[in-house]
This record gives sequence, C-alpha cells and structure tokens, in this order.
Amino acid sequence: MNRYKYRILFSKTEAMRFTGHLDLFRAWERLLRRAQVPLAYSTGFHPHPKIQIGAALPLGVTGDNELVDIETAEECDAEALARQISEAVPPGVSDIRVTALPENYPGLEKLVVAGDYAAVPLEGAWPDDLPQRIERLRASATLPRERRGKAYDLRPRILSLARDGNTLRMRLRLEPDATGRPDEVLAALGMESPPVLVGRERLVLRESEGKMIGSDELG
Repeated sequence: MNRYKYRILFSKTEAMRFTGHLDLFRAWERLLRRAQVPLAYSTGFHPHPKIQIGAALPLGVTGDNELVDIETAEECDAEALARQISEAVPPGVSDIRVTALPENYPGLEKLVVAGDYAAVPLEGAWPDDLPQRIERLRASATLPRERRGKAYDLRPRILSLARDGNTLRMRLRLEPDATGRPDEVLAALGMESPPVLVGRERLVLRESEGKMIGSDELG
C-alpha cells in the first residue's frame, strides 16, 4: 500500500490549554476524520490511524508552532489539505499549515530535541530577586528533583534560562530519556505558588548534519 506523509503545523490555544496529551491525540483523530482526510492505518488486530504529535505539552501550557505528522492512503495537495483541516478545527486549534514530506523522512520522535517556553506572571511582576535566582540556578552543577517517585537531575534538561522584560524564557530538552518541564524550572526557582501563564513558542528539531531549526521556520 502506498503511504504519503504530511507534517501539520498548528497552535494549541487557550480554549484547549487544559486538554491532556491523550485527549489532544483523540481530538486530532476526530478532526482529521471530520475533515475527510484519507488516513492510513497500522496493520494488525487493532489498526490505528497513523498520527504522531511532536511532543507532549504539560497540562495548562499553550503551544504555538506545534507539530503533528500524519500518513494518508492517498496523495493529497498540501494546501488543499490545510484548507480541509482548517474548516474542521474545534476551538483551541488554529493556524494550520501543511507540508508534504519525503517517503523516508524521519519521524518527529527522532527530530525533536527541545522546546522554547515563555512564562509570564498573571498577577503583578516577578520577584525583585529573580535575576539572582536565575544566576544561582544556572551556576548549579546539579538540581536533584523527583517525578512520579523517581529521582532525576533537572539541571542538564535546562538548556537556557533568561529573563526578558516581564517574560521568563527557557529552552528545555524534550528527548525521550530527558524531558524538562517549565513547572519544575519554576519550582527550582522557588516560584511554585504564584499564578503563571506558560506557553511553548516553538519546538526545536535536529535536522540533517546536526543543524537545529525551530518549528516556526517550517512550512
């Protein structure tokens, strides 16, 4: 069976901020069926549609320039496919763009290495000593943390961290064996309780020959 690959760029907005990863996957499955996209399915006793979301977003985090890969059983025009999907999107999904991929192009699980996040306080401003807290964290050799009862070191998962006006920007690793979460960075900075709005601005992919590219540069 011929299969055709497409990469979809989209935004997960405020209306879907508290939709978890599994529910987002199901939303995409319903959306693509509603848009009458001729999805390809896996083989075996329980066939499932060939859909892959780039990287899970923590609950409560919005996402710009998110990625989902699909495979179809029929060749589609990328621009027409984008229009079909855009007409069927539910609240919380927007800014659809579609790119056709070569047959053997690597999947997102092999390309996504990091994510760029922006955090802003919902009330007031950051603590006055935030620059000092950032410097102490960046100077730390290790940052022991625990997630689901398993100890790990947060420090190597933080690739960059800086304040930009009233925005805290962080680049965190998103690899299968080492994923950084913005809420854990905020906790390490001693800011677990203040209400903060966090958004992922882009995914960072490692392309051929080690070149890094942001998902906002695709399409």
